[in-house]
Amino acid sequence: MHHERRGQEGTDVDIMAVRFPFRTELALSNKPMVDHDVFNRGGKIDLIIAEVKLGLCNLNGPWTNPERGNMRRVLYAIGAFNRNQIHQIARTLYENQYFEDDQYRFRLFTVGKTKNEELSNAVVQLTWDDILRFIHERFTAYKYYKAQHRQWDRTGQTLFRLVDQYHDKQDEFVETIIQTLQA
Repeated sequence: MHHERRGQEGTDVDIMAVRFPFRTELALSNKPMVDHDVFNRGGKIDLIIAEVKLGLCNLNGPWTNPERGNMRRVLYAIGAFNRNQIHQIARTLYENQYFEDDQYRFRLFTVGKTKNEELSNAVVQLTWDDILRFIHERFTAYKYYKAQHRQWDRTGQTLFRLVDQYHDKQDEFVETIIQTLQA
């Protein structure tokens, strides 16, 4: 996120995402894909900023320090809200790490090895273990559909290969990836 003043540092966003409430993959099949539990609740559009860490789940200063003004910059960049609402929404996000109205649910996520007991309950914390188990289950349950993946990048290809290698050994799959992350 670029700062308005030349020479001033803005911030980076590890993940900025939008998740629509009625997103469905394989909807016409007899086995539609079910999303992770953190999604598809409340029928609202999910707006997400996520910090990714190798260790403890945490939020960087740009998402906790209102004086830096980065939340407003993100809200302007996303373009979902009227300019007149942005100051109040940013203040709510800094105070509560959460904002919701009739149409949107804006949440802060953090990904890491372990959950952080000091973070607000409003912050969604996903561990690498959670994510890797979800990937393993998804690739195993939908192997037929996921088998065609030539267009995936190297990371996706590697994950698919390892799930196939550790098909019946989810714990070993998770441990192999976590050891790779720590290397």
